[in-house]
Amino acid sequence: MTYRIVHWATGHTGKMVIRATAERPDYKAVAGFVYSQEKVGKDLGDICGIEKLGVIATNDRDEILKTEADCVLFLAGAEVDVPQSLLDVCALLESGKNVIATAAQYIYPKSMGADFEAAIQTACKKGGSTFHGLGIMPGFFAESLPLLLSRLARRVDKLNAYETLAYDKYPSKYQMFDLMGFGYEPNDPTPVFSNVDLVGDTWRHSAMLMADTLGLKYDRIENFRNVAVTDRDLHVACGTIPKGTVGAMNFGVRVIADGKTRIVLQHYTRMAEHLAPEWPSGDGWTVLMEGEPSISAKIEIGTEGSIMPTDDACMATGMHAIHAVPYVIAAKPGILTLADVPPVWGVDAFHVGA
Repeated sequence: MTYRIVHWATGHTGKMVIRATAERPDYKAVAGFVYSQEKVGKDLGDICGIEKLGVIATNDRDEILKTEADCVLFLAGAEVDVPQSLLDVCALLESGKNVIATAAQYIYPKSMGADFEAAIQTACKKGGSTFHGLGIMPGFFAESLPLLLSRLARRVDKLNAYETLAYDKYPSKYQMFDLMGFGYEPNDPTPVFSNVDLVGDTWRHSAMLMADTLGLKYDRIENFRNVAVTDRDLHVACGTIPKGTVGAMNFGVRVIADGKTRIVLQHYTRMAEHLAPEWPSGDGWTVLMEGEPSISAKIEIGTEGSIMPTDDACMATGMHAIHAVPYVIAAKPGILTLADVPPVWGVDAFHVGA
């Protein structure tokens, strides 16, 4: 079977996805949606630095909706405009296209409220299509891996899953400065992540999925954000972070049940190795499950000393979406969560790019 794919958004990870699907004979790009006017009219291959694919990028939503396709790989940054992204997702589903989305808000639609979940369910019903949200952290290490490990546990007292990454080589000024808040004073309300409730939205969806799936009745979910300022100017890929501004941060959510913290999902990141030495360091993902038996797992993606660890994480996110295409297409219409998916393996991994 050949999977006809619509590539929605051609940012950093989106380009990786296009290049990876172009290597696979059973994936065929049939359309590409872009937000940048500069990319409109260009071949997707040219945008991604590979041979031409014969697919011209467009920002015409109606053109995409009219295109016959099996699945949309929706890699838009939904946090920029959640209402518009929901409209786009629902329109795609209603047109009969299955949708795989990588934004945190789509990991567990139920966590976004009854109206949000109902809109997706209704669109799936109208189009006979399936919706699936995934990613890496959130989207894999915060949900799929802990759920798998829970099969080994008699009792779980506390689950802590966290990500540690250095972002000094990540080039996106918008994501690092305007969104996360590096380079700003700690109490500056300008960056998006200065709002701790919005910060919590990165992990709340995963926390609810974990609690609901494992039957944890919780009292509340608390959001948190801690920052550390740099003691010197830092010259990094996205720009200069002045002395005295945010150079490292830790944020996430705590799930409280019976007055105790039972689940913690969080992220630690730095723009320089020496900052916040009391926090976990390195580039990778850790799951700590306290109980009987206690279980710990540490996973690193990429080789030691990788030039761009965040690129490795982006590639993993993209491949998670690509490998999901067959089971999403085969699934019955509706919302398919990470707790619902069948076992799936990277069955083509030994045969691509050798």
